[in-house]
Amino acid sequence: MNYQIGPWQFIENRCVLVAEGIERELDPLLAKLLIYFATRSQQIIPRQELVEQVWKQSFVDDNAINRAISELRKQLAHPVHKAPLIKTHYRKGYSLTVVAQKMVEPEAVIPPSTPTAKIEEQSSAPVATTQTPVVADKARLITKKRVLISISAIVATILVYWLSTVTTVEIKNGKSKNVTATLIPSTWNVGAEAHPELSSDRQFLAYSNINPGDGSIRAFVKRIADQREVELTYPGFQVAVHSWQLNQRKVLLQATNLAKQQCKLLLADLTNFPDVGQIHTLKTCDLRYTGFAQLDETGEFIYYADSKAQSNGAGLFRYNVKQQKESILVPPSDIKFGVNMPRLSPSGKQIAYVLNQQSQPFSIYVYNLDSRETKRVFQGKNKTISFAFDWLAEENALQISEESELTTIYLSGTEIAKIDRFNITPAISPFYLAAYSTNSVFFSPGQTQQLSLLKVSELFTDNPQTEQLFASQSDNYNAVEFTNEQGKGQIFVSNRSGSAQLWGYINGREQQLSEFEYTQNNKSRIALLRLASNGKFILLKYNNQLVFFDISSQRVHNLPELKEFNIASYTWGDNSESIYFIEQQAQSLHLWEFSLLTRELKKYEDIQPNALLAAPDGQAYAVTEDELIRLADRKHWPIPQSLTAELFHAVNQDYLYFNDGISQVSRMNLVTNEVESTHVDFHPLVFSVNEQNELLFSKREYKSTQIMQVTWE
Repeated sequence: MNYQIGPWQFIENRCVLVAEGIERELDPLLAKLLIYFATRSQQIIPRQELVEQVWKQSFVDDNAINRAISELRKQLAHPVHKAPLIKTHYRKGYSLTVVAQKMVEPEAVIPPSTPTAKIEEQSSAPVATTQTPVVADKARLITKKRVLISISAIVATILVYWLSTVTTVEIKNGKSKNVTATLIPSTWNVGAEAHPELSSDRQFLAYSNINPGDGSIRAFVKRIADQREVELTYPGFQVAVHSWQLNQRKVLLQATNLAKQQCKLLLADLTNFPDVGQIHTLKTCDLRYTGFAQLDETGEFIYYADSKAQSNGAGLFRYNVKQQKESILVPPSDIKFGVNMPRLSPSGKQIAYVLNQQSQPFSIYVYNLDSRETKRVFQGKNKTISFAFDWLAEENALQISEESELTTIYLSGTEIAKIDRFNITPAISPFYLAAYSTNSVFFSPGQTQQLSLLKVSELFTDNPQTEQLFASQSDNYNAVEFTNEQGKGQIFVSNRSGSAQLWGYINGREQQLSEFEYTQNNKSRIALLRLASNGKFILLKYNNQLVFFDISSQRVHNLPELKEFNIASYTWGDNSESIYFIEQQAQSLHLWEFSLLTRELKKYEDIQPNALLAAPDGQAYAVTEDELIRLADRKHWPIPQSLTAELFHAVNQDYLYFNDGISQVSRMNLVTNEVESTHVDFHPLVFSVNEQNELLFSKREYKSTQIMQVTWE
C-alpha cells in the first residue's frame, strides 16, 4: 500500500519517499515505523506500543527509539514545506501530524481534467515595504530547472492519488448525476486550513490557517503550479484572508487585535510573487460585525457584508475607498444571519451572495450593479449555514455546494439558462469553496472545530478561574447545571458515542442519558438545552422539533402541537408548566406561549424578541433589539447600544451576560445598569450562568484540517 503523507508520497514496496523531484530511500526499520504511523494518523502512539508492534520486542533501549524517531524526522523534512510531520507528546508518545491518504496503483487512475497553470519566471525585484508590515517568506528560491522537476512531480502525484468509483448516471439538465471524484490534499501546514480563495486567473491559492492550540490566525498564498508558498503578516495583528482583488494579484486581508478590539482591512500586493509588495490599510472595521469583503478591479469600491450594531442580520454594503463613504445596497435583516460572502462576477457587473437565515436553508442571490435588481438563483435543501459557492472564471456561471451535491448555474441576464448537478463520490462536506474549473474545486471542510466545555468563575476579577470539563475525543457542548432528588450535576450534549446524545455528570459519574436514533444521513445536532426550574426536565430541539426530556425517567416527550412551527428560540415559562417560543416567519419573529396543562397556544403581539432566556430561578426573559424583558411582569431593562448586536446571552437574578462569540464577554448589572467587559483567551460560543455567577461555556477548539482539491470527469 502506498500513502500520501503531507508533501511526500511513500512507495511501500520500494521503501522510498518521493516529492517534487526528491527521492529518499528509507531503511527497513524506518519504513515499518512510518507505515505504523500512517495507519494511525494523528493518534498518539506510546513508545512501548512502538517497541511491541514495530520492533516486535518486549524491550528496546530508549536511545535506539530516539535515534529512529530522529532519523525518520530527518527523512520527512521537506525543503519547502516546513511543518513537522512527527510530533512528540511529552511522556505520552508520538503522532503523525497529518492524515495519511491511501493511494491506489497508478494504472487504475484516470488523470483529472484541470486548466493548465502558467509558471512565471522568478522575480528578482526587491520587496516593497511600508513602515509597519513584515512579510515572512518561508519558501526557498527555486531554480528554473527545479520548477520543471516540480511540475513533473506534481503531475505524477495527481496520477497516483486514490479515488472511489461509482457508475456515472447521465441525467439531463437540472437533474443530479453521480460522478467519480479525485481528492487531492492541497495544504500541509499544521492547523485548521480554511477559506480557500483563488485569484481571478486561477494561478494562486490564498487561504487562512488557524492554530489549534491558541486559535491564532495566519494567512498564506500558494502558487498552484509549483506549490511555492509565502505567509502574509502584519505586526501586532492576526491576519486572515478575505479575497483576491478582482482581476488583480492583490489579496484583501483582515487584520485583528482582539485584546485591543482593533480591526483593519488590508491590501497585500502579490504581483511579483514570491516577493510581497506593499501592504496598506484600506479601512478600519468592526471585528464583531464585518463579514467577507472584496475589492473591485479598479480599487475604487469594497463590497462587504456588515450587520451593524442595530441589526441582527447582515446587509450588503459598498465603501468608496477614496471618499471614505459607505452606502447600502441590500439593507441589514432583522433575522440572523443575513447577507454573507458577497462575490463579484468576473466582469465586476454583478455580486452574488449567500443569504443565511436562522432555522432556514441558505439561498444564493445575484445583485446587478447597473439595474440594482436582485434575483434568487439557488435555494438549499437543508436548514444549514453555508459559504460554499463561487463564480467560475467565465461570466454568468456559479458553482454551489450543499454537502456532496455540487450545482453549476448558468445565467442569461437575470434568468437561469441551465443547471448542472453532480453528486460527488467520495462524499465531501465543503464549508468554503473556490471554483477552479467546471469540473474542479478547492474546498475546506465544515468540521474544522471541536467543541468542549469550560467552567469559569470570578471572570470579572483579576484572577479568573477556569476548569475544563468532561474530557472527550469528540464534541461536548451546551451544558446546564441542575439540582434535584438525584443530586447535583451537569447535563450536556456530546458526540462521543457516535451521535449527538444527552450526557450527565451526576454525583461524580458520567453517563449517557438519551438514546436518540440517528440514521447514516441524519446529521442533525441537539440544539440549546433549557433546564426547568424544578431541575427535572430539559427543553431542547431534536431533528428541528421541540421536545422535553425527563431526567429521572430518561424519557423524551414530544410536542405534536408545535410540529409545524419554525422555532428559532425557546425557554420554560413560570413553574415549568408552559413553554415560550419564538416562531420565525419569513422576515418576522413572533412570540408564543404553549401551556403544557391545557395544550393551548397564545400569541403575544406586544413583544418582538430576538432570543429567549431562562434564569436559574425559573424566570423567563426575552431579549429584543434594545431591551431585556422579564415575561412574568413585563419589567424592562434597556440594553446599551454597544451590546445590542452580541450573539449569545445568559441571565440570572443579578446580571444579563453578553458574549460576542470571538473573545469578549460582558455583563450588565440588573440593579444599576452598569456594564463590565473583559476578554477571554479562548473562543466562547453559547453559555449558561448559575446563581453563583459561574459560567459554563461551549468553547471552540480548532482541529488540524487540510484544504482539498476535488476533481471529477
